Amino acid sequence: MRQIIAVYKRELGLYFRSPVAYAIAFALMLFFGLLFSNSVNSANGQAPADGVNFVPNLLTFLLFLVGPLLTMRLLAEETREGTLEVLMTLPMKESQFIIGKFFAVWTYYTIVLLLTVIYHIILTDVGVPDMGRAFTMYLGAWLYGGAVLAITMIWSAVTEDQIVAAFLGAATVLVLYLAEVAAAWVASLPNQSDVSGLTNFVREIGLQAHYEATLLQGIIRAEDILYFVFMIIAALFITTRIVEVRRWRS
Repeated sequence: MRQIIAVYKRELGLYFRSPVAYAIAFALMLFFGLLFSNSVNSANGQAPADGVNFVPNLLTFLLFLVGPLLTMRLLAEETREGTLEVLMTLPMKESQFIIGKFFAVWTYYTIVLLLTVIYHIILTDVGVPDMGRAFTMYLGAWLYGGAVLAITMIWSAVTEDQIVAAFLGAATVLVLYLAEVAAAWVASLPNQSDVSGLTNFVREIGLQAHYEATLLQGIIRAEDILYFVFMIIAALFITTRIVEVRRWRS
């Protein structure tokens, strides 16, 4: 546990010393702030005080860009600079090293997500927003972000080129985001009953099927929570195996 905490503190400190991390947070908050202001002004007391429901939903969509930017250097930079092999000589397991880095980037994402809660606090002065639904949406966005960050870490372990890692991570997340769209398209084809099992599988493996229709609407299902937890664990397991193989080869 001490090894995980040591890696976590080191990596989290690097995030808050990086101008890129501050630039990402500033850009997101500025973008959401402009949208929030426009939403409140256009409603003008004529709509329910739920005008910021789009914030967690939009943030999860933007994760196909933000996620890879946050994780592309986690392992790729260590490999390129030769520090990964040095770190691997320390008395720690590969899994502890990976988990520490993952929790650091997830913490950064959590901070950015919590900053957007200010919009719901502001809305309490002009209306009565549905706080129960807001909690569910943010819980879903938090788990969604964890899954995306874990998935994109895989590509940071595969290649030492940060740009390639970011591109492959963005492509993977976008495919998982559009899985439900692909499943709906297949279901609309004639004789779709022959591939109904495949259609359901494609839909269920996608990220949106476990967020947009349930958690975003204020509905908590155990299978959705377990889906995101499983995705995180599976992605971290794959990343750990990749780092182990690289260590054996060196």
